[in-house]
Amino acid sequence: MSLEALDAVPWDRLESALPRHPVEEVPRALRRLALAGGAATEEYCYPLYSCLITGNGRVPSAATAALPFVVALAADPEAGARVDLVGLLVAFAHATRTARPDLVDAGWPAAWRRHRGAVLALLADPDPDVRREAIPLADGVVPLLERWRAETDPAVRLPVLLRLGRVAAEAAQADARSVEEVRAVLDGVLRDGEPVMKVAAVIAWERLDPQEPVRWIDLMVETLSDLAVRPRFEEIWYVVGVEEPWSREAVVTWAAELFDHDARTAASFVVRPADAAARTGDTELSGAVLDEAWRLLVLRPSAAPALLPVAGRLLDDPADPVRLRAAHLLAVLGRQSARYADRLATLLDDPGKDPCLEGTVGDYARWALTRIDDPRAMPGLVERLYEPYREHYGRGYCVSDPRLPDVDAVLVPLQAHADVLLPDLREVMRHHAAHTAATAR
Repeated sequence: MSLEALDAVPWDRLESALPRHPVEEVPRALRRLALAGGAATEEYCYPLYSCLITGNGRVPSAATAALPFVVALAADPEAGARVDLVGLLVAFAHATRTARPDLVDAGWPAAWRRHRGAVLALLADPDPDVRREAIPLADGVVPLLERWRAETDPAVRLPVLLRLGRVAAEAAQADARSVEEVRAVLDGVLRDGEPVMKVAAVIAWERLDPQEPVRWIDLMVETLSDLAVRPRFEEIWYVVGVEEPWSREAVVTWAAELFDHDARTAASFVVRPADAAARTGDTELSGAVLDEAWRLLVLRPSAAPALLPVAGRLLDDPADPVRLRAAHLLAVLGRQSARYADRLATLLDDPGKDPCLEGTVGDYARWALTRIDDPRAMPGLVERLYEPYREHYGRGYCVSDPRLPDVDAVLVPLQAHADVLLPDLREVMRHHAAHTAATAR
């Protein structure tokens, strides 16, 4: 990158994307990137994102002036932070396609056309990380198909395949011939590809035909349940914009959403991997399946009869997070879980935890017993309900995750057990009245 050319730009006459980020930050950041060479890191690019990209679709004049320097740095094999610079070009490309004309600098369209060749060349860069990040720069089905045919690295081919499904769906009306080529590619992968790539092909197919994943559920269950295949996901399952590969469990979550429109298949996609995980002792898959069981139950309460045996069986899993999720699901199912009361009672003192969730296995088992009105839950119940408030004035949680219920949600339905519960309730309120979040309830 030419520092002389950078200094020759009249930056003081240009505008950045937002007033709070002065335009002077742009040449300063570009100079720093150029001088740092291979030592440049992601942080060096932050001022460029702040000054050149906004969420309101605006393309400022500073972006037009900065474009040739960003392209030069991104294409330089000796430069650092190349992946992040390509990400900036991807953001530029998105703005080019979606921004309102009145928000785009007058010189931007010509500048983008002038550098389009150099930008597209990044799709064939020797560095696979750069090629992967550049995939969205392929503006249409045809360039993506070219990339698919030329690419040899599976960790780049897979995100190209995923992108093909999305772009082909968007072009279905305008470019029917190319879309047919994409269909042929997906069919070829499903016929001859390696197992993980086949899962990606099914996900890509969903964009073109939501029923296609339903037809391939046997393949999905078999591949995602195969312990021998599991490491391969973390070798090749990359997506654009995410530095780390996806785990098999994360792909399970992605795949489960393909069946949301089909109640029977959605339940089958939980039950069948759960059965496979029980046979092989695959606790990671059991945890992922229980997360999907919880999500499915929220979306479709009618799935409860199919999910109940899954949760009941996983109460015996050796992994603490799995037992915790199983007890949580049984608690939410309430009286339907009565057949598992004896097993839940044996877990009342189970200290097992999940590092990302509050409470213990015993806490969720106790809650489940209260939901089926089992008196074995009453001794110690009030103390355990208060425990989350003992050292904190509030509870942090994500609404979509399993979580312990609030105090009143548990106690109000238990009036028949007041003789057991009231002494403990008075004791807690006498000694911990300062914790209004708990005592108010």
